[in-house]
Amino acid sequence: PYRLYFLELMFKIPWIIIGSIMTALSLEVILIPNGLIDGGITGISMMLSESYGYSLSLMLFIFNIPFILLGLKHLGKRFAFLATLGIVSLTISTAILERSSPFVEGNFILLILIGGLLLGMGIGIVIRNGGALDGTDVFALLISNKTSFSVGESILGINFIIFLFALFLFGWKGAFISIITYFIATTVVDLVRT
Repeated sequence: PYRLYFLELMFKIPWIIIGSIMTALSLEVILIPNGLIDGGITGISMMLSESYGYSLSLMLFIFNIPFILLGLKHLGKRFAFLATLGIVSLTISTAILERSSPFVEGNFILLILIGGLLLGMGIGIVIRNGGALDGTDVFALLISNKTSFSVGESILGINFIIFLFALFLFGWKGAFISIITYFIATTVVDLVRT
């Protein structure tokens, strides 16, 4: 049993790292350079980074620690390990990409599609393999386990307040495009996860 458990874990680890890198690419190369935000702890970290000049990767790591502990308590050691792996991989990938040039600029339809698809695929791959990239993923998994809401629906509901703050920081245009992008991402999360 331990050998099978270990082999299954070894299969999941590369996928969690790949999903983390995809998410970091969406954030650092598409969303942030174009004034768009993600939701959850990542969105809060992005707004603090934008407003006060803090390192996004540092904010991601610090703010997600309590949620790893919450996951450990309610979802088990394996989840806590895989979530820690996902968050650390996202933090490192984000730190490496922080100085990157924008991948797509100007065309908001492309921004919405590419940013949302890449973000949703990254998060979905990580969740499908038992991990998490953000504290709201932990909440969404807990809500999904106890209600009829899907993980994507739960993430979207939790992030409604964060997008209200984005409205004040980025204006109507940035907040509206962020919401559409995130709606696409949460739809993709549910498709990839199932």
